[in-house]
Order: sequence, then structure tokens, then C-alpha cells
Amino acid sequence: MHIFALETDTEKLKRNFLSEGEQEVLMTYYHGLSFFFASLREMTITIILVAIGIGAAVWGAPLGWTVGILFLLWFVFVFFNLLKAYIDWAYDFILVTTDKIIFVDQTSIFRQEIKPLNLENVGGVSVQTQYWNIFPFGIVSVHLKEGLGGDRIIKKYVPRAQEVAAKISEVVTKYQRYDHQPDDRG
Repeated sequence: MHIFALETDTEKLKRNFLSEGEQEVLMTYYHGLSFFFASLREMTITIILVAIGIGAAVWGAPLGWTVGILFLLWFVFVFFNLLKAYIDWAYDFILVTTDKIIFVDQTSIFRQEIKPLNLENVGGVSVQTQYWNIFPFGIVSVHLKEGLGGDRIIKKYVPRAQEVAAKISEVVTKYQRYDHQPDDRG
């Protein structure tokens, strides 16, 4: 389904970026705790608003007005942030193919950013643990070659980050070996 800039059909997104003969090697979404940690503040605000509502009901405030005002406050200050956190978690992914790495970031229904990165531009891959490696996710950094500014693309909450980084590294190595093989025709 397509809602403004948000594309919920990941297969359609993949088809748009895969060339003929290119094969999918790995696809990973972000860990569910990314949604949890991104929405902690909103959960706290919700609990505070509910507590205010209970307190107002106990003190005899008009229930209709109290619920209406608190719901309006919740909608303005919490709903959109929760929606953003959900979309970030549910529809963002990393796709590794035999030719490129595609980072899909669908931040809201109004904003989508897709970064296809050709494997020839990858200088290296590194991985870091998150939260003392208690949870099964980490940070994957894709380092760009110096000619492209030497930047890196950092993605947090990647499930099985070590396996993902190893697979990306393997694909880059295979690509570089294939691309730099000497021509045996002569």
C-alpha cells in the first residue's frame, strides 16, 4: 500500500532497485526494541496524562472536559511521535544485493529516504555492541571510500549485527575480487 511517501510493500521497493541479474543476499529489518526505546518518552507522557485524569476524576472535575482535554494533549504531544517511531521500526530495512547495499528509511508518511550504495564505494564495515551486548542487536557502520568523503553510514538496532556485517564484508570482498580479476583473453 502506498500512503503519500510511505510504501508499505517492501517487495515493490526491492523490485524498483534490483537490476536484471542482481540477486538479494540479505535483508534485515531493525530490532523491535528500537520502537520500544524510541517511544519510552511517549509512554511516560501517556502515564502522566492518565494519572492526571485519574486525579482530576477523584477531585470531582467534569469527566467529559477532562478526558477531552487530556486526549487532545495526548494526540498533539504523543500520537505523532509514536507513529513516527512505529513507521521507523516497521518499514525501515537494509537490503544487501550482489551489486549494492540499499538503506531504506521511511521516517513518516510524508518522508522517505532510500540510499543505494554501490559495493565499489564501500571501504569497509564495522560492528559495535549496544547496551552492553545484552540484546541480540548492535550498530553496523559502513565506511565509504575516502574519495567519497570518507564518511560512514551508521545503523543502530540491527539484529545479529555481527552476522550482517560479516555478510556485507563477504559480498564486498566477492565483488572486489570479481571486479578486479585479470582478463585471461590475451
